[in-house]
Amino acid sequence: MDLPPAITAITLGVRDVAASRAFYVEGLGFREVLHLPGDICFVQCAPGQLLALWDVAAMPGEYGDVAHGPSAPPTSLGHNAATADDVESLYAAALAAGATSISAPTEREWGGTSACVADPDGFRWDFVHNPNFRVDADGTVHLGEA
Repeated sequence: MDLPPAITAITLGVRDVAASRAFYVEGLGFREVLHLPGDICFVQCAPGQLLALWDVAAMPGEYGDVAHGPSAPPTSLGHNAATADDVESLYAAALAAGATSISAPTEREWGGTSACVADPDGFRWDFVHNPNFRVDADGTVHLGEA
């Protein structure tokens, strides 16, 4: 294949598009790209990348059988923060926007700080400060020592 692999969209099946839109746009500050009320809302989550908030009841026509169950979806969205204080700020902003706390900001044994919240549909958000995380000018990500 001549095209490099890329993830340009992440889709979350949500129970209430308006509530999810409010959480992501008004609460967390993502930029809304397109909102079709009651059906789907697209927000920009990174350069060239969309997060689609799609009514889970409409998804089976395209994706087959999908549904929410009694446990949290086995998916986590992550935000790597520049500092531990940024983790605290992101965590507080998410809670103010309606998230549920899963774990408060905590210093971890691997040398960083992380916190976890659940959005209105239970999707987990991990806010992390990893002192070894860096992104080169060309976009290459590093997780270990320099």
